[in-house]
Amino acid sequence: MKHAPAGYACPFCGIAATLPSPRPESAVVLVDTNVFALIPTHHYAGIKGNCLVVPRRHVENVWDIPDNLGNDFFRATRRLAEAMRTAFGCEGISTRQHNGPAGDQDVWHYHLHVFPRYANDGLHAGPKAPYTNEERIALAAALRAALG
Repeated sequence: MKHAPAGYACPFCGIAATLPSPRPESAVVLVDTNVFALIPTHHYAGIKGNCLVVPRRHVENVWDIPDNLGNDFFRATRRLAEAMRTAFGCEGISTRQHNGPAGDQDVWHYHLHVFPRYANDGLHAGPKAPYTNEERIALAAALRAALG
């Protein structure tokens, strides 16, 4: 079932069209053949450095994602987890993914949230807050450096 409104201008498809590689002034962290990762526009509970892993082709939700894309998502998530540990000294990571209106999906293109985590960080209780563009670029640069 599709939930995107008619004429939906997908922001992730717009970003995917600008790839293949992240520019130094970009919030894009990682680019692979089938997925990319970026620092989103918001963070939660003051925990900075979260990323979104996104398929490069348009897939609305988990029901539409092809089976063969799973390895690309797992590999990107693992690489980001290592980069977060190196760049931010986090003690763990959490992932989150939403589907459909009842599942709190608000961008109609499948994506996986990856969060750096710290003991008692209050991620689930904290407010959503915007990044500045400068913060996004600096965090992305730190993660790209950690990715090597």
